[in-house]
Amino acid sequence: MANINEELIRAVYAEMLKHKPAIAKFNMADDEDDDDQVDYRVLGDMIIKNLPWPIGVELRRLFSGSMRTLDRMRLDQIFKTIERTMQFTSFVMVSQLWKDKIQNKLTIPESFSKDFESRFSVLSLGNYAWLIRMVGKIYEEQKVEWFLPEITNEFDNKFYASLDFWVPERNEIGHYQINLTQEDIEKRCVEYEEKLTFILKNISFFVKYKLVSVRDIKVIKPKNVEAVFHHT
Repeated sequence: MANINEELIRAVYAEMLKHKPAIAKFNMADDEDDDDQVDYRVLGDMIIKNLPWPIGVELRRLFSGSMRTLDRMRLDQIFKTIERTMQFTSFVMVSQLWKDKIQNKLTIPESFSKDFESRFSVLSLGNYAWLIRMVGKIYEEQKVEWFLPEITNEFDNKFYASLDFWVPERNEIGHYQINLTQEDIEKRCVEYEEKLTFILKNISFFVKYKLVSVRDIKVIKPKNVEAVFHHT
């Protein structure tokens, strides 16, 4: 029987390899142990290090020793992991939408603009799912290319439906609106891990790209000279 996290780790790592085969060289088994399978915990570390930090940090908590029991704490961490994953993904998509709008590469529908202001000001799981689906729809309908071309193939109707699943679950279970027995918690831990695995596999292409963090922006503005912005 597989250990907790093992199936998730091996499935997501295998998908990551398709996008970035070079990461395999960091966990090659010794020549004398060619027949041995790499320890899944080593692969887990590779997932944590190669996915964007906001997602990786939640996976580190999920993979930790304190989360290896099918209990309420693990269930809550699965919710946190999926929420952070959806948040990061939606922000990436909105960032490109903003850039392409400025460059007049696309037209933002009026219906989207009306809903965007109210939804973006309330950062919730439901709004992340809405953003991902609606921004994806804009690009699909207007046939605009993504900076991350993998989005076109990976974010399909099945993927969007997998995001929608989490919204009512989060509202009821994540916010403690219903009481769960220990048996219910254990079943959901297993079910949710499978559904989280599906989403992580679909966003595993993020490993191909470097996440650049801007920690400080300095405004350099001598008198009578146009301002210059220095990002570090």
